[in-house]
Amino acid sequence: MTDTPPPTRRARKEEAGPAVDLPPVPPLPAGVRAAGSEIVAPEVDDDNRLPTAQLEMAAFGDHLIPYAPPVPPKPPSVAPWALGVAVIALAAALFTGWLLPVGVIGSTLAIVSLRRAHDSRRVAVWALALALLSVAFSVGWLVWGFSQLAVG
Repeated sequence: MTDTPPPTRRARKEEAGPAVDLPPVPPLPAGVRAAGSEIVAPEVDDDNRLPTAQLEMAAFGDHLIPYAPPVPPKPPSVAPWALGVAVIALAAALFTGWLLPVGVIGSTLAIVSLRRAHDSRRVAVWALALALLSVAFSVGWLVWGFSQLAVG
């Protein structure tokens, strides 16, 4: 099977015949821009260029709706985690003082949550209060425990 190659632009121009005379186009007013005036036509007739290459001109202009990026999702809240750690630290501080670092972690998370704009302020304040209370109980247990060791 031998397929003949499609005709080039130059061959199609030659087959088209003589050009048609059209009346002159009146000039545009001073403030009006012609559609596609910013695109420069190629100087050389390129046989390898696809006939649909000028469709890129339709992607620019005043008819397009400006792009608005989607709203990014809010990052996850730290306040519930801070409250959960503070409650666990307070429950542990009622029985032992060795879990003092859990109360410190809870208070740190509560402070981080207070500094974030989208976190619940009420939950973060409760978390900070409970975490500081657990730290106070833990320190009390540790002071009492160490004082009992020195008695002998």
